[in-house]
Amino acid sequence: MTTSEQIRAALAVEWAKFRRARPVWVTTAFLTTGVVAMCMLTLQSVRGANAVMAGKAQTIVGDGGRAGLFAAADTIVSVGGLLGFGVVIGWVFGREFTDGTISGLWAAPVSRPAVAAAKLLILLAWAVVTSLALGAALAVVGTLVDDDPLDPGTPALVGRFLAVALLTAGLAFPCAWVATVARGYLPAVGTIIAVVVVAQMAVMAGVGAWFPFSAPGLWAAGPQAGSVTGPQLALALVVPAVSSGLTLWSWRRLALVH
Repeated sequence: MTTSEQIRAALAVEWAKFRRARPVWVTTAFLTTGVVAMCMLTLQSVRGANAVMAGKAQTIVGDGGRAGLFAAADTIVSVGGLLGFGVVIGWVFGREFTDGTISGLWAAPVSRPAVAAAKLLILLAWAVVTSLALGAALAVVGTLVDDDPLDPGTPALVGRFLAVALLTAGLAFPCAWVATVARGYLPAVGTIIAVVVVAQMAVMAGVGAWFPFSAPGLWAAGPQAGSVTGPQLALALVVPAVSSGLTLWSWRRLALVH
């Protein structure tokens, strides 16, 4: 079989496993309906009785409305999205080891790098589709929270959100390499939680713009959170490229462990 034929065969198998996986469906629901619900709650908190919560919500959503909805979405997805995307990516690459099915790949007609490439392609497509679905849902909800349902600024808000969501999804791809090296998905989940904590610490220390895992969120927050330059934001694109390369290399060098 040629490389392209092996990848096509691997895609068929991996897609069948992916679309039937409960963690994928649960996380997708969280990343779509869950994020929208959290954004609505943030908007409502501004007018809540709790002055502390109202003040915190005000710093995120500003004057509210459609712009406030998307501001909340940018903030929430830059943190919650990193966790959600990371959990699924780590699970897809780690379940082979946890379930003990990894040894069967040595008897399969497709190469291990082809299997890894198929997993990465499916995860990339899932991240794009999920981000687009969430962006569309927010656009619809935006018509309910704003007096002007045909605001010409909506495409810019949606575009900015999609950029943040896709950059965040890319930043979760190191979970694929961690799950491979650690031979399980739990280390990948622990790693992405640690990354979220470190990202928050980097922001508080004033160096968040140079830390790829916090740069998209800072960029979405605007000047009030600190300026993020183009080169600093571009560092977020290096992370998925390098981690995907490391993942493919690790799957090529996988050895059976008895």
